[in-house]
Amino acid sequence: MRVNRRMVFCQGHCLIAVVLLFGLSGAATELGKSVGLGAVDDPAALGFDSAKLDAVFAVQKKLIADKLAAANAAIIARDGRVVYHRAAKSGLAHDRPITDDTVFPIWSMSKPITSVAAMILFDRGAFKLDDSVANALPELAKVRVKAGDGKTKPLARPITYRDLLRHTAGFAGYDGFYHQDGFWGKTTRAKSLEWIIGELVKVPIEHQPSARYTYGMSTAVLGRAVEALSGKSLDQFLRKEIFRPLGMKNTRFYLTKRNRKLFQPLSVFVDGKIRAGKPEEDELPYAKDVPLYLGGEGLTSTMADYARFCQMLVDGGKAPNGKQILKPATLKLMWTDQLGDIPGYDDRKKGNSFGLGFYVLNDFNQYGAEGVFGWGGYHTTHFWIDPKNEMYGIFLSRRYPFQAETLTRFRKAVYEAME
Repeated sequence: MRVNRRMVFCQGHCLIAVVLLFGLSGAATELGKSVGLGAVDDPAALGFDSAKLDAVFAVQKKLIADKLAAANAAIIARDGRVVYHRAAKSGLAHDRPITDDTVFPIWSMSKPITSVAAMILFDRGAFKLDDSVANALPELAKVRVKAGDGKTKPLARPITYRDLLRHTAGFAGYDGFYHQDGFWGKTTRAKSLEWIIGELVKVPIEHQPSARYTYGMSTAVLGRAVEALSGKSLDQFLRKEIFRPLGMKNTRFYLTKRNRKLFQPLSVFVDGKIRAGKPEEDELPYAKDVPLYLGGEGLTSTMADYARFCQMLVDGGKAPNGKQILKPATLKLMWTDQLGDIPGYDDRKKGNSFGLGFYVLNDFNQYGAEGVFGWGGYHTTHFWIDPKNEMYGIFLSRRYPFQAETLTRFRKAVYEAME
């Protein structure tokens, strides 16, 4: 979740796909056929109060009124069935109402997908969490560490997969803006993942591995490690191991001609107002001929596709056809605190922590939730998984800079709607 600079498949027992309430203008939309979930007419059957779900929609509209979001859509699913799915229009001249086919740049919501990809290889014995990543990417063995006054020193110990997954490797990389000379600007102009990782390892890292949490390009490095371990490009690996088994047909590192037309416009908040984003403010090219497979920030997707990914996480790593994408024990490991006493994670003040590719929330336990995990993206998108309640929620908008209050308000309204 880029708080600083960058900050639904149903298994065989579910209902067949029927009409879902999408709420653009009160009319129903057959999103169910694309999401693969059955809707329910009575939310009470899944523990929700229908009147209070209307309050969730009121929150979506209030976020627009408060300039915290542009047009936005949200989905809540429990027990493999949709409880709620509505979109709110912004009324902004440059903005578009969100439909079933709207494509979003999901930015750092790419990180959980790449982290799952890595843990698929972990399940297959390709590495152990505390193995040196330099075994797969030899260039990491020569990384230097900042020592102050412009000096550097060697690594005290190798960078491990655990470091990459929990952001304790020391990699930054989100310095400066896309049009500046910092590393992020270099990234947006790069032509391949291999090249950008080659450049990244030439830059001294912020600290010794595991010294502190530093949010940056660790997941991009992890994606490159997936390539080295699997012998496939990250794009190929994700399509074979995650996207195809889950039916995520509109999730990729580039925009097709059709998807570019469906790409949600960017809204930028500046000087108390929201203006239309400029084409260059998309920052990444999303071009098919540019293999910049940034596993930490490069994917585009739709609500339906990301819902499929979330449902797999709710279902203990299982695809709807029964294929086990991840072992349940591995998934549980991913949403278990991996930081311990390691400093640097700002959300510690709320009692929250970070696992392997996901945040771990404890500030919603008051609602009967436990082990909630998830993440968000640069342009104000976010999701969470609630294993105890077998539930997930997704909120998608396209507003820069990232607005964390959209998460807290939306999630609070969802739990208050539970009976």
